[in-house]
Amino acid sequence: MVSDLFREPPAPAPTVVVLSPTNSRAVSTAAARARSPRHVQQREEEATAPREYQLTKEQKQRLEDMREERELAGTRAWTQRPYGGHTNQELTRLIATGPVDARREDRDADVADEAAASLLQEIEDAAASGTTPGRIEVAPIYALLDQADEHLALARAEETRETEAAKVAATADEHLRHLALSDDKSRLALRMAGTSRKEHTQLKKQAETDRAAGHREAAEARMAAGRVAADAWETVRDRPYASVLGVTEHRAPDVDTIATRLAEMRQTRVPARAQQKDAGDQRRIARFTATANKAREAASMYRAVADDAHTEKALQQRIAQQHPEFHRAETRARAEVQQVQEAQTARIEQQPRRYEPPAPSRSGPKLGR
Repeated sequence: MVSDLFREPPAPAPTVVVLSPTNSRAVSTAAARARSPRHVQQREEEATAPREYQLTKEQKQRLEDMREERELAGTRAWTQRPYGGHTNQELTRLIATGPVDARREDRDADVADEAAASLLQEIEDAAASGTTPGRIEVAPIYALLDQADEHLALARAEETRETEAAKVAATADEHLRHLALSDDKSRLALRMAGTSRKEHTQLKKQAETDRAAGHREAAEARMAAGRVAADAWETVRDRPYASVLGVTEHRAPDVDTIATRLAEMRQTRVPARAQQKDAGDQRRIARFTATANKAREAASMYRAVADDAHTEKALQQRIAQQHPEFHRAETRARAEVQQVQEAQTARIEQQPRRYEPPAPSRSGPKLGR
């Protein structure tokens, strides 16, 4: 023990002093001086002062060994240190790549933050105007629906014109049937009925003209209504919003169907799209925020890895300089573990793959007839 080296040596044997006559005076003088208060205090201090001893070479070496043991006792084994199993090359790589990876994650976090901030600003600007980004997005769709409604109104007007023309043709046709009853009557009978053959013939021609004109106008109105209805359908079909509005048919349906579909678009599909946009923005903001947080955590992790690797490398260098034997022992143990791991990996890669039977859904080989 070190404490054994500091035990006091045995007290020396008392010395007998023989005074000669020649120096008796000097002794008396020294004794008188020793009895003075100042010299008494000096002698007491000398008696109580710690004595210094010269250590031997073996004792110094033992103290140095104990100091190294205490220092090494405060250093955990390489298997207990987070990066104790890494070689010097691996530690150098982690120290170099850690800050680079951290900066990349920081850039990703900044991009995600900017995207989230842009969406939030868009929502705030829309709210200041009393609306939402979803409503702003679907505003052009309402303009298209207004155009389609205008075409639909023209189609309705053409349908009304067709109906009126058809009524004129029907009235003329009814008049012709009534006049046909008098075709075989004599002039006397016609005169007794208040008409004449000439007037009867003129009435028939007029009725035939009216009937033909009614049918012609009805046909023209019907064709015009179809064209205008097609224009209404094309207004919402040939636009980027066709999928939102559910316009999949290339051929325009009839006017009544178009009217029903346009009403559905205005009352259901377009508001649903606006809500979808607003809800999607909230989800995107949450996703951007989560991405930024995750990237920052990754950046912090990369920096921590680089710091820990730097600490481990410095520790290994200090151990190599101050305790070379201990460093060589750690290096050998580290290399042995790596060799065992590499051997296990090689064995796993060299193992042949086991036969896997086909899945139950597959049919096996069929026997030939």
